[in-house]
Amino acid sequence: MSTAREQAALWFARLYNGADDHPERPQFEAWLAENPLHLTEYRELAELWGDFASVRHIEALAQAMELDRRRQRRRLIQSGGLAVLLVLGGLFTWHVHRYGPVELDLHTRIGERQVQHLRDGSELSLDADTHLHLRFDSTVRQVELLRGEAIFSVARQPERPFVIDSGLAQVRVLGTRFVVNRLPDRLRISVDHGTVQVDSLSRPGERLMLEAGHVAEVSADGRLQRLSRAAGDAFSFQDGSLVFDQADLTEVAATLSRYRQAPVRAANGKSPRISAVVQLSDIDGFLHSLPKVLPVRLREESGTTVIQPL
Repeated sequence: MSTAREQAALWFARLYNGADDHPERPQFEAWLAENPLHLTEYRELAELWGDFASVRHIEALAQAMELDRRRQRRRLIQSGGLAVLLVLGGLFTWHVHRYGPVELDLHTRIGERQVQHLRDGSELSLDADTHLHLRFDSTVRQVELLRGEAIFSVARQPERPFVIDSGLAQVRVLGTRFVVNRLPDRLRISVDHGTVQVDSLSRPGERLMLEAGHVAEVSADGRLQRLSRAAGDAFSFQDGSLVFDQADLTEVAATLSRYRQAPVRAANGKSPRISAVVQLSDIDGFLHSLPKVLPVRLREESGTTVIQPL
């Protein structure tokens, strides 16, 4: 193995998937310019990596490399090639870990919040009483939001989109930060940054593209609509509060129920609209103050607190 190939492997290990402003990129570009062989060796190494994008091929190559390492250990030590082999082996192991299949069932209890770091580099922040299921493979990252609300900070992987099936719609992204809130009669998506594609499941062809600051809802019949409200409100539970912006009683009841052992339900009737900031530490105080400021009354029914419009 040539010295140029060894150097190419070391540069590849440092800069693979690195940002354009990586601090070592100027030195790397200078190394490429020193000798045409450097560019050739690096290009061949990059092409080799691309040829083994699937986990099955990566694992097969890693096994073949291990067998070859055992046969040629003494010669590689003498030539210094073992260091490069170890670098490449580490890269392949890392790739299998980051891109390999994974299946997780995540849920939080009433009043509990949870932050989950995924091995693809994404981060999920689950609100209380939330349940979702993840199935990742080498081509797609699939999440089923069964109940509740979560903040998705998605690591960018253009070759492996992040898709959320949330009952009423499918949300598809490459890399972004957004909230999906599954309420009893609607779905709400709020985008902090990046681009999110929302496709109605019951109305084929109906689609919205959301960007930073956008909020959209999917109604029970699959209709998509943009909302004129602050996207940042959806992230407030992470900081210990809930923000209601012209919310109806159904939304208020479902949201408070995530933090209360006795669930809250909205009774039928014309709902007043509520705008408020509620501290998670004072859910009951807020709930029992509603009859003082709105035309509603509270009643207890089989362990459930019912908000009845007047």
